[in-house]
Amino acid sequence: GLHRCAGPAQMLNTALASVGHSSAPLLLTLYDQALTSHPLETRVATAASLAFAGDAVAQWSQSRSYDARRGVSFVACETCFRGILQPPILLWVVATFAGRLATAKRVAVNQFVVSPLVYFPLFWLCTGVIQGLSLGETVSRARAGFRKLYSRSLLYWLPVQCVQFSLVPQRYKVVFLSVAGLLWTTLLSVVAGSVQRWRQQRHPAGD
Repeated sequence: GLHRCAGPAQMLNTALASVGHSSAPLLLTLYDQALTSHPLETRVATAASLAFAGDAVAQWSQSRSYDARRGVSFVACETCFRGILQPPILLWVVATFAGRLATAKRVAVNQFVVSPLVYFPLFWLCTGVIQGLSLGETVSRARAGFRKLYSRSLLYWLPVQCVQFSLVPQRYKVVFLSVAGLLWTTLLSVVAGSVQRWRQQRHPAGD
């Protein structure tokens, strides 16, 4: 199983490594150098920038305006998870689950353990507290929205994680997932980004 996956993964690694040696765009070359010399800072900056962009697109598509606290809550969540927590988690998952069906086992652990136990609690906490909810309201909002969001996350992330664990080299995993997370953040922000909208749905005018 691992030997069969090594071919495409090695090819992708070689292609990405060649970025700094040929006619690749200067920006991509500089990014690759930053990833080598300052991996944590580069991953954090990547996650934060893409989270900001995804949420900003969602907010603008909904109201043609921008709620800074909502934006900060998404940046905080994605920066903490993808920039800081996810790299060691991925290293552990890859090192622990090898052999036959390695990709399937890694995807299963990520989507059925890490996602519901780490990512979503962090999402509800950051977006709730930073946007002004109490802890009690944050828990209520999580209970009301978890099943819907988690089912959607499986539809989106299962195929993405299959590609990530089978083809993407370790040094580029967080970058790949952050880019994939741009669309996810946009969808997530549209569906569950606004605390004000949740409050309005919970307490309709006139109640």
